[in-house]
Amino acid sequence: MGLGGLEARQPSQLSGGQQQRVALARAVVMEPSLLLFDEPLSNLDAKLREQMRIDIRKLQQRLGITSIYVTHDQIEAMSISDRVVVMNRGKIEQEGPPRELYSKPVNRFVASFIGKAAFLPGERTAAGWTLLGRPWHPEAGGSLPPGKYDIMVRPEGVRLSPAGSGTGHLEGTVIRSTYLGSVMEYEVELPGTEPVTVHIPNPFERNPLAPGAAAEVTLIPEGLHFLPAER
Repeated sequence: MGLGGLEARQPSQLSGGQQQRVALARAVVMEPSLLLFDEPLSNLDAKLREQMRIDIRKLQQRLGITSIYVTHDQIEAMSISDRVVVMNRGKIEQEGPPRELYSKPVNRFVASFIGKAAFLPGERTAAGWTLLGRPWHPEAGGSLPPGKYDIMVRPEGVRLSPAGSGTGHLEGTVIRSTYLGSVMEYEVELPGTEPVTVHIPNPFERNPLAPGAAAEVTLIPEGLHFLPAER
């Protein structure tokens, strides 16, 4: 637990992370068949929270104790769990492996709760697909029945290029650009629908687009997920 030498300290003399490890050690030493975590990391700073996530996961795997972990933090849920249950007002919306919930959510609630997502209006008819009212020829969605769809787009499932490149499916305007270290995050306004968030990796290798710049948006086929329209 990394608590050596702290045996004589009072609880008030321990850091938040140390107190969490003491509580976990007290629970584990009883050799329970089930551990329940209820928002255990909510009061910790970001760096300590990340380390505690790793420590809890390692401990759980080493001891093989079945654990139920309640959290509103999607990163905690994704990184610690073998299976995730998303609940909404006491009702189970979806249950499954983290990757499945992220890439194939069953509805807009799950898609929005697990990660960032935008939803573009599309429709399939006998004549083919339209996206935002324009003809569209996606590589995915060919087996879906005719109807209206909310097409889920994740930030990493979009490519962004300057206007005039001729490579994009849609044209939009950059309304926000934020440097996040490992990625540059853009928010792009598209006509007739909600803005799309775009993550561009390795921002130090690229010329960032400034707010107000016209841009072209390309949808990566592997990153699309089609949901029956809820509107």
